[in-house]
Amino acid sequence: MSSVDTAGLLEPGKLWWNWFGEQYFVPRYTARPTSEEEVCAIVREARRLGLPLRASGAGHSNPAVVPTPGVHVDFDAFNQVVSVDREKLQVTVRPGMRVSALTKYLREQGMSLNNQGDIDRQAIVGALMTGTHGAGKTLACMSTQLIGARIVTAEGELRDLSAADGELFKAFRTSIGMFGLVVSVTLQAVPSYNIHKRSWNTDTEDCIANLHELLDANRTFWFFWLPRRESADLYELPGGAVPSKATRDYDFCHMRTYNPVPVADPAPTLGPGEEFDHSSIIYPNDYVPNFREIEYAVPFGRFEEAFGEVRHMFQTKYPEAIYPVECRAVKGDDTYLSAYSERDGYALSISGPLEEASWAMLRDADAILDRYDARPHWGKHHFMTPERLERIYPKYDAFKRLRREMDPDGVFLNDHLRMLFA
Repeated sequence: MSSVDTAGLLEPGKLWWNWFGEQYFVPRYTARPTSEEEVCAIVREARRLGLPLRASGAGHSNPAVVPTPGVHVDFDAFNQVVSVDREKLQVTVRPGMRVSALTKYLREQGMSLNNQGDIDRQAIVGALMTGTHGAGKTLACMSTQLIGARIVTAEGELRDLSAADGELFKAFRTSIGMFGLVVSVTLQAVPSYNIHKRSWNTDTEDCIANLHELLDANRTFWFFWLPRRESADLYELPGGAVPSKATRDYDFCHMRTYNPVPVADPAPTLGPGEEFDHSSIIYPNDYVPNFREIEYAVPFGRFEEAFGEVRHMFQTKYPEAIYPVECRAVKGDDTYLSAYSERDGYALSISGPLEEASWAMLRDADAILDRYDARPHWGKHHFMTPERLERIYPKYDAFKRLRREMDPDGVFLNDHLRMLFA
């Protein structure tokens, strides 16, 4: 039992909003813990008051996964390194640590993440729990790098989870904070490496014709489809700085390959469109939060067909749409709610401006991708229903059973999650 005095841990609720400014709320109470004992005490006090809890890190997710009428647990200040094992290449950190801070720390220890997304502003726990990923047909999403976690349960008790917990751990790895409040995670890293990055532009037909050759020849390959000449500016993609085989300034692709280089190896001679630096520097891109986004993964073998339909939709129904469509291959895994659960996938990220009119375009894209049994990135907007989730996720019912076992009273649910997973 915790001996922490709950007085002062629950403050009057403060206004919270996410990175895009789309989600905002004022809870009854806000809590800002800095220790495991404080988190236990907060959960117990919330239970005594009959209030639900939801946690946040960096607030990077698009959908309403954080808003709660009860207790908002803000982990922003609970962001330290707990331990590092240089021999095993493992690191344990608190939930509020940003991916950017983690990767820089790992570099100092002679390590890197095996793979990561192209944004590093998220809290590491948020990235793991929503199925965030990078690109590469042999590289799974980030949650597969999770080898252990400590959570505070719905009863306010500490519990350690690892692969020894079998199916429970597979379900936990992408559980959107529904199994408990995560107070630490342990990640399996790899020896530090640099990345040789190459970028160029080409016609869409050339990209698709050579897609599998590029996927096979590079550890990481992905592309942005640019429907208009102005599209590159919205994601700060380089224009004249990269070589181009494109024959037009619309309906073309910005291509990227990343290949690892041991840190002991000399830097290569760089040509136009090439960069070379540590993995922590090359992976992340700069994005201005000026867009509304869905991201769905279709089965790997059906990507070209799905992409062709999305491209046709843009060209015929939304010719004024200018945001890029980002396309990345990801290896399958055994995590219950991963978009890549039990199948290799290809993610399509589709965006529009932060305006009401964007919803129609995103819903039309959703309708196309649903025909391919596409699965959502849980940190992005989506249009899921329980019936749809049951159809596309083989472990959906098993996940719900485990969630109820971990939290039978729904302490860690909110309206958004209750509709999908109660």
